[in-house]
Amino acid sequence: MTKDIARFHYGFDITVFNRYINFRSVALGPILTAELTVGNYTATELAKEIKKKMEQVDSLNTYTTAILRSTGGGLSPRFQISTSGVYLDLLFLSGINAATSPRDVLGFSHTDKTGSSSYTGELACGTILIPEFPTYDYLPPDAYVMNDGVANISAAGIKETLVFAQMFFTQGQWKYITNFGNRTQFTEWAAFLKYATRQLKFEFSPSIHEDVELFYQVTLESTSDDGKGMGFKLKQQRGEGLYRFYDTGLLKMRLIPQ
Repeated sequence: MTKDIARFHYGFDITVFNRYINFRSVALGPILTAELTVGNYTATELAKEIKKKMEQVDSLNTYTTAILRSTGGGLSPRFQISTSGVYLDLLFLSGINAATSPRDVLGFSHTDKTGSSSYTGELACGTILIPEFPTYDYLPPDAYVMNDGVANISAAGIKETLVFAQMFFTQGQWKYITNFGNRTQFTEWAAFLKYATRQLKFEFSPSIHEDVELFYQVTLESTSDDGKGMGFKLKQQRGEGLYRFYDTGLLKMRLIPQ
């Protein structure tokens, strides 16, 4: 069991309903529109996508997008957009595509951001799940490696192998998930696992207090009830006499190649 608390960060989905960012790079200048590619992202991937698309329509400036993971002691990561220029408006209210912007996913309020060259969301970006209790049976990626390939023994008795890819995994198990009174993390866990078992991407931080900047971009590889990671069962801890507490079972996560 680790001595600290993990964090799951997810929900960065771009659809036809939230794909446009209207902005100005010059005072009273034309409104520019960055059109994001529809898809499922990690927070890190979406930051790169926004930078790329803003620079495509404004080649005169460099844009910096970042996830401020330490905000609120790691409990409330914020999204930040900055320009190398001297002027930037993010038109999350008055822009022609404001209603179809990713402002909610990014944690920005429904207002225009003006008067600065850098803006940080007022709310946490994406969706956060922070377990109440430490992780059991945690393994870091360097301790959980598998190779995808084939192995054969030749007629001469020599072992021959062909490795296609080396895969890295991390794992953990979370217990004492509550479902009574004011402690109802059961709902949060169920929402996260419904998301993750669709094989959507998320970021996993093994210890937000020891190193809030350490995270892995992953997909769910398997659960204790589904070897393909496409199903889950939150188990009641009846064997321990805890009828209103649940256990995730062991969750295995595959690192996304970078």
